[in-house]
Amino acid sequence: LLTANGYWPAVPNVNFSNRLFEAIANYQRDYGRIPNGAVDAEFFGQVLNSAMPLLQTWNFRAIPHPSRGHPIWVPLGLGLVAKRDENGIAWSDPQGRASLAYSYFGGTTLVANYQSVLDKVLSEGGRVHYKILKPDFFVVSMSTANGLDAYIRVHEDGRGVLGFFLFWKGSETHLHIERVATLISGSFWATMTGAPFTEAPTMTPPQETVAVARPAEPKVPAPTPKSEPDEKGPSSGTGFFVSREGHVLTNAHVVDRCSSIDVKTDNGDVVSGRVLAKDTTNDLALLRTSLRPSKIAGVRLGIRLGEGVAAFGFPLTTLLSSSGNFTLGNVTALSGLKDDSRYLQVSAPVQPGSSGGPLFDQNGNVVGVVSAKLNALNVMVATNGDIPQNVNFAIKGSLAASFLDSNQVAIEQGAASQVMAPADLADQAKQVSVLIRCE
Repeated sequence: LLTANGYWPAVPNVNFSNRLFEAIANYQRDYGRIPNGAVDAEFFGQVLNSAMPLLQTWNFRAIPHPSRGHPIWVPLGLGLVAKRDENGIAWSDPQGRASLAYSYFGGTTLVANYQSVLDKVLSEGGRVHYKILKPDFFVVSMSTANGLDAYIRVHEDGRGVLGFFLFWKGSETHLHIERVATLISGSFWATMTGAPFTEAPTMTPPQETVAVARPAEPKVPAPTPKSEPDEKGPSSGTGFFVSREGHVLTNAHVVDRCSSIDVKTDNGDVVSGRVLAKDTTNDLALLRTSLRPSKIAGVRLGIRLGEGVAAFGFPLTTLLSSSGNFTLGNVTALSGLKDDSRYLQVSAPVQPGSSGGPLFDQNGNVVGVVSAKLNALNVMVATNGDIPQNVNFAIKGSLAASFLDSNQVAIEQGAASQVMAPADLADQAKQVSVLIRCE
């Protein structure tokens, strides 16, 4: 957690040293606490709370090497797309911000690889910032001639070497990928040596945290997710296919307290649905159906502020079109109310009944799950201000992917990079979306 906050630049270990004492005291001093270096429940809550936005942005998952089996933390929240190669797995960022390779090279030695890395960096005009060679591993931190920063850690493994190679744009300072490098290195060190290490952080924010002091803000009523029309009678919402086996993702509140669930596709097929898993904290639910969709949603794990998005759902089916509603907008913020990093704020209009529907980028990748809209009238009353327009929220695609992965549903990575015409995007949205009726 100190590494995520920028107070511990070294590989974490179990030793409580003078250096760790000073790091804790520095954090306490910067956050207005007594700098006594002591760790108690209140301190832990605060350091966890302040680290959570970046941890959720990175969304680390422990992923094993395909042939060697040793796991490392991979920051899937950066939108990395995986590709198998002859040496292991390589992840690339469609936005070009970072890349990560986890590779095994048989029939070679640690010293030979260490020297090869140094020779290549220097011969190409790069700079080495830090290097260390030990009997069982080496680390090199460097900058390449074309302006990328890099961190490499390689360990002996059997009759070869296993290592990760992380490259990133130093200009992307808000992502703090140098801290990502430290945490990946710590996870790799632990898996190769058996040293104690924590599990990869979950995407779920802590239920009890100590808030960092901020200026007082007006109390704004939270958006109230609602399915249609009334809790006491039948209601409806939206979902979308996430697997060829008929799994449907939606909001937890859409299927809350249902005695029966019907799922209706674009071609008119209606089948029963069964809740397999529900995460009420993050408002996500997974349904199982007997349907075998021809097309499923590809989930993209990251999106940029300002990107165009499209929402699809079945709002107000008693009043509006029962064939679905397609709206366009933009990502207006990368967090929800009170900087809740689980959510995207979007301007694409949504209505009751759209909850659980897919939020697409312009290429047809799902980047979020429509969750709620801000109650404009309540906000106006609470703040004595203007009525806000089109302030709506969607659960981030990275959080949805984590939920699916934890329930053994392998997502299809959203790697589409060709901008689609709105009409074509609407056609795709109809194919993957379903109307959910709750009795």
